[in-house]
Amino acid sequence: MNHSLGIMTLVPQVTNEYFLEIANHSLSYPIDLYLFSPQGISPLTETVEGHHFDRVAGKWEEDVFEIPDFIYDRTYYQNDLRSRQARAVVQWMKNQKHIRFLGYGLPNKWHLYEKLSQTSLSPYIPETLLVSDGPELLSLLSERKDIIIKPVDGAHGFAVYHLEAGLDEIKVRTTKKHGIIEQSFQGDELFLKWAEHILKQHTFICQNRLLNQTKDGAPFDMRILLNKDGNGEWREFQRAVRVGEANGILTNISRGASYLSCSDWKSTHDSVSWDFIEQELLSILEHIPILLEEQFSPLFEIGVDLIIAQDHSLWILDMNSKPGHKVVNSLQPDKLSDLYRAPLEYCTFLSSQSLSSLRRGDF
Repeated sequence: MNHSLGIMTLVPQVTNEYFLEIANHSLSYPIDLYLFSPQGISPLTETVEGHHFDRVAGKWEEDVFEIPDFIYDRTYYQNDLRSRQARAVVQWMKNQKHIRFLGYGLPNKWHLYEKLSQTSLSPYIPETLLVSDGPELLSLLSERKDIIIKPVDGAHGFAVYHLEAGLDEIKVRTTKKHGIIEQSFQGDELFLKWAEHILKQHTFICQNRLLNQTKDGAPFDMRILLNKDGNGEWREFQRAVRVGEANGILTNISRGASYLSCSDWKSTHDSVSWDFIEQELLSILEHIPILLEEQFSPLFEIGVDLIIAQDHSLWILDMNSKPGHKVVNSLQPDKLSDLYRAPLEYCTFLSSQSLSSLRRGDF
């Protein structure tokens, strides 16, 4: 008897290469694969309008089907009505005992900080503050001079701002599709007007800007993809250095950054104490998935972004339970087959585990 696995995303695309390759690889498994949006679900009848992968024709076909037994959640939420409706449906699904998610997700950046700053990872997590209003933001900027603010629910570098207080002006920089946008405010009043406008749109957190730039002034960090294997054990799947544009703010690939292999990076930065950094890094990576699952819920994959500061200290910049996979495409295409099999292998493992042994997401 085949198990059913549903790939869930807000806007399902049958042309999505990642989803299509998972589907092609599913032919080697006793797994029927589906693709759908939370909006296609009817909680009343527990049916879904979406696509199933025709194992004979080798393509996605429109269909109406029962909610799959297992869900691979790749849903990214925006700040709109459709996303709020989708969230409600997904939370309903997480509460159904006969439906199992490969991973139950993580809370927003602020809740992550609140929990993890109380754990053994705290030395590696930058001090983070919740911004409540414009005057508070101005006060933080006046005190710290050079800060980064970002939405608590942000992803892909969206609405990340670099704020810098000079002698007689405040500089604000952000990254748009066409590059860096910069504006200066000559007085507090004008800055406060701008701040109140963006604070109405999102809830922001604030951190001191960490100096992580190349000699050319390009920001860089390390992206590490962790996932579970067919035995339910965590492993480091891929590691890379991301380098942004010169004088930029972000290292997001969607914002113009590029990947370098760690070996290439090390060869041009040989003065860094790599042995010490490597040892510390491995310790951090060993603890991250364990602590996240202890504090929150079971997960399947995690994207970890770390900064190596100028003094060689390590800082955890972000953790994402729905990471992108371009790091594998870019640097090790020979591992792509293992990447596509990963959710299928883990689904097979989960199907062998009793329901009572699983904890569930509660947010």
